[in-house]
Amino acid sequence: MARAGEVTVVVAPALRGAFEGRRELSLGLPASGSVGDVLESLFQLYPRVRQYLAGERGGQGLYLHIALDERASEELAHGGGGLSAGLKLYFFALSRTPGARQAGVEG
Repeated sequence: MARAGEVTVVVAPALRGAFEGRRELSLGLPASGSVGDVLESLFQLYPRVRQYLAGERGGQGLYLHIALDERASEELAHGGGGLSAGLKLYFFALSRTPGARQAGVEG
């Protein structure tokens, strides 16, 4: 079970403008904290992050991706919340270009 503590969010260069230039930040989470709780906290603290949600961008431009470190991924795979103190989430952005689809690849 996850315990209360801080989770580190590492921000890729393409997203740092939305995070006020920060490379890394720490968020305190309750014992039941989840990835969704991290997102909600970030949307409240850094409202510009919301513009990188795929649905908000109309399918164009950069959009937000989140990767978990190995321990968080293992906890999720075993039915846990995925977050416990000391874990890291990596936020990065990929670009989606209209009309650049390949056979068998969703755009």
